[in-house]
Amino acid sequence: MKKTLVAIAALAAVGAASAQSSVTLYGRIDASIGSVKTTQPGFANLDPGIQIRSGGHTGSRWGLKGSEDLGGGLKANFTLENSFSIDNGTDTSGFSRTAKVGLSGGFGSVDVGRQYDVVDTMYANYDAMGSSGYSANAALSSCGGVHGGAVGDCVVRQDNSVMYSTPNLGGLSAAVMWAPGENKNATNSAGKSYGVMVNYGNGPLGIGAGYQSNKDMALTGATGAAATTHYILGASYDLGVAKVFGQYDNGKVKSAGAAAAYKDSGYSLGAVVPVGAARLMAAYATEDTDNRAGTKMMSTKAYGLMAQYDLSKRTYVYAAYRNLKSDPAGANNTIKTTNYGLGLVHNF
Repeated sequence: MKKTLVAIAALAAVGAASAQSSVTLYGRIDASIGSVKTTQPGFANLDPGIQIRSGGHTGSRWGLKGSEDLGGGLKANFTLENSFSIDNGTDTSGFSRTAKVGLSGGFGSVDVGRQYDVVDTMYANYDAMGSSGYSANAALSSCGGVHGGAVGDCVVRQDNSVMYSTPNLGGLSAAVMWAPGENKNATNSAGKSYGVMVNYGNGPLGIGAGYQSNKDMALTGATGAAATTHYILGASYDLGVAKVFGQYDNGKVKSAGAAAAYKDSGYSLGAVVPVGAARLMAAYATEDTDNRAGTKMMSTKAYGLMAQYDLSKRTYVYAAYRNLKSDPAGANNTIKTTNYGLGLVHNF
């Protein structure tokens, strides 16, 4: 009888411990058929034809996230997120999408590791298409390639970072991020990154502002850049029949070398219109890039259109199109890229 009681007590203890901690497997699979075509005067057109693609709209990924109740309202949390290609089944990055661990409670949360930075979080919050491969903002934020990319936009996630997020106070929240560089040597001091953002969301209105500074972080097209700074403002409003979005951003690269110093500014507008089980999305974005003397280097414009239809709470199909045009300084050198796709997304 005593052994039976001990066994029951042990099982109860195990059950209580299990109830206080959890690990969840989750993911998203995005497969599409589509095409990306780029034309530029004086160069061979880039047209690989029809392709089966992974993550055309939103990156395919799988991850693990967990939480343990430490008592007194305090929790330990972690997230590990991997990306992969559904078209060929290959692992593309290990856990480089997200790898963080932290604590949360009444004070808010503190997370340490590799995580989304301030600029990328603000882009996603106030973009009609979110973090989509067909977003007009995403086109301007390509970081290099034939279209150049905007200041600092290619730094989507920060390694070696610490982020503190406040609790939500009546719709108001804020976050501060800091990442010490680990590249110090005998001749150079270590780089660093820091940022802050404030967001307010209550009822139909959403509004936010963010600032980020990166020092000694390599940017495509800005070799030797000593520091970049980036300001971003965003807003959204739900009208019922449609939700509208807007952003303004301004960035600058500071460098001892004039060739690597430049600045850009731009804005985007977009809307999401619900139609039953479907959503129609449209967005427009434009950005101008100038050198230190104020001379034009690049003017870029893009628009995107997308229709999304829910087959269930976790599965939807989409059709999307994006048009991107860049005008570098000089004559007859406009670069044009068209991107379209038909896809299926399943969340698990």
